[in-house]
Formats: sequence, structure tokens, C-alpha cells
Amino acid sequence: MSGRAANGMGTIVKRKDGRYQAAVYVLTSTGESKRKYVYGSSWEDANNKRVEMLDNNRKGVPSISSSMKLDDYLTWWLEEVIKVERGESTYSGYEIVVRRYIKPNLGSKKLNALTPTHVRQFIAKLRKAKTVLGEPLSDRYVQNVFETLRSALTTAVREELIGRNVAKLVETPKRGTFEVDPMSESAARKFVRAAAEHWLYALWLILITTGLRKGEVLGLAWSDVDLDTGAFKVRRTVQRVRGKLLFGKTKTKKSTRTLYLGRVCLAALAKHREETTKRKGTKLNPAPGQPTDLIFVTATGRVIEPRNVNTMLRRLLKGAELDTARVHDLRHTAATLLLVDGATIREVMEQLGHASISTTANIYGHVLDEAKRRLATRMDRLSEPD
Repeated sequence: MSGRAANGMGTIVKRKDGRYQAAVYVLTSTGESKRKYVYGSSWEDANNKRVEMLDNNRKGVPSISSSMKLDDYLTWWLEEVIKVERGESTYSGYEIVVRRYIKPNLGSKKLNALTPTHVRQFIAKLRKAKTVLGEPLSDRYVQNVFETLRSALTTAVREELIGRNVAKLVETPKRGTFEVDPMSESAARKFVRAAAEHWLYALWLILITTGLRKGEVLGLAWSDVDLDTGAFKVRRTVQRVRGKLLFGKTKTKKSTRTLYLGRVCLAALAKHREETTKRKGTKLNPAPGQPTDLIFVTATGRVIEPRNVNTMLRRLLKGAELDTARVHDLRHTAATLLLVDGATIREVMEQLGHASISTTANIYGHVLDEAKRRLATRMDRLSEPD
């Protein structure tokens, strides 16, 4: 049976999964036309839904809701929205959340029949759920799952598939206390001294003084850095996703930013450039999509494996007789030391590339409280006798 109807009457195509998809330009609540998709197990089923939407057009009734199952909608959302508009690592993270938690619990619900009660019950189930390792889901992860669902439903509202986002009618699950474990200033100094003899000294310095994410520092290219002024641009990241090394966009729009390196970092970078030139062999093996002037590379000119950075840090810390720490803890250390030194929460937010100031305040609130106590102690001098 033909999949294309007369002009303006929509189309019906068979999908790879065996279902049929009908697409029709329908009337929205604003009076505009927008393409809408519905699905059926047979051509006749999809066609009936197509005819219903066309009938609404003739009556001037907006087709603002869709009876497709949430399972089908989430598949479309991941493939047509997230994969297109966001990076592959973001897509991978969302896909895991959708596949492991949202679809098994809510996938059979019709998109236009989803209620706030369904969402609240879903959150209650998440609080009792386990990870693949058998551990309870953290408060932070429960909130991330909820925010993924809310984001998906926001797109459904924008696409005129539903009239409201029921997740917005449910209180956001509390994230809980976010505890960081930064190095003390003395430990940070000891780490820097130990790293001075390492071939990636410049990388360790940048991590602990600027607060860059591991993927951001590995994605830096010489064309991103002005060695005269110290200005450098953070505009890409490197991650291993599903077994592949990927160069992609930064985590958020705020993560794409311009920062500055101090003179010690600049000197270390200049030395690193000289040593890289001496060390690099004649047979190069760059990763797919790798910039030709990447700063931190192996002797074959290939980007450093992100997992190897973790291993090297563990060895450095052990050799320096320092407590075990993650690479991300160097980012927390940079932020904490900046706040202790008097930087404002907004300045730290911009430095770290957080999407909002509330994120920074939530993570480093305890540091701010300590800084406030020190300020109060300093102000005691006003009441002291001359």
C-alpha cells in the first residue's frame, strides 16, 4: 500500500521496527502549523490517526495531544532531538537513564494520559531501585532521572504532542548534600612539587589551578592558547563513550569559555611543547576527529587515553604519600582554594563553567560558610580597643 497521500494530507511510512508512522502538519494552539507524528501497529491503524488529525485541521481544532506510548515518544526524543542537538556523550547518558529506569516504569503509559501521580509513584520506585551493581540509587541520580523525564516532556509540549508537562507539577526530588573532598592547600602544594618531574606536569598544573574537567584539558589545542597573554579557550572535550574516543562539544554552553593561565602554567606549557617535539616519533596515529595541534599527546601523536590519566594520578599521589583522589577532585581543589582566597561564587561559577550559580553554591556551600566565619572573625577588630 502506498505510503504517500495526496499533497497536504500527510505521509505514512513503515519503520524498521515494523510499526507505521504517520506525519501530518496540524494546527497548534497558536494557530500555526507544525508537523506531528503518530504511530500504529498497522498501516490502517496509523492511517486512522492521520485521518483524525486531518479532521481536526478541518474543524480548526488544535491537535495538541498524542496517544502514542511514552516508550515510542522517548525513542523519538533520543534519536531526533538529543542525538541531533546534543553531544554523543550526553546522548549516551540519557539513553541509559531512559532504557534502565524510565521505560520499564512508565513506557507503557500513553503520553497524553500521564499524570502527576504517575510521576510521583515513579520517583518513589526510584528511591527503592538498585544500580547494576546492586547499590541504592543516590539522591543525585534520582534527581537526574527525574530531570531527564521532565526535559523529554518539555519537548513534547513544544512539539504540541501534549498540552502540559506533568513533571513540572511534581516537586523536584532533593539532591541531598553534595560532599566534595578537595586537597588542603598544603597537600596541593605537595602534589604540585611531586608532579614537577612528571612528563605531564603542565596538565596537572592546569587541572589543579584552573579547575578544568579532565576531558576539557585533554581537548586543548595549541591554537586555543595564547602563550603571551595566558588566555585560552575551552571549546571541546574528549571522552571515551561506548568504547570510542570522541571529540565533542563542551558539557554546556557555559562550559565553552575563555580563561587565563598563570605564569607558572605558561612556563610549564612552553617546556612541554619543546619536550613533546623531541619525544614525538615519525609514525603518527591520531584518533579520529583529533585536532592536528592537540597539546597533550603520546609519542605517536595520539590523544592521551582519559583512563590512563586516572592511573597516572594514583601513582603520583602514592609516590607523594598523599591520600587517594580522583582527577575530578583536582577540580574541586581548584574551586575550594579560589573561594578560600576570596573569589566570589559567581567568579568560581564562570571559572568552572557551571550552567548556573545554584550548582556552584550547592557544591561549595560549605566552603562559603567557612569563608563567612573567617570574615566575621576579621570584623571583630572593629570592636577591639585601640
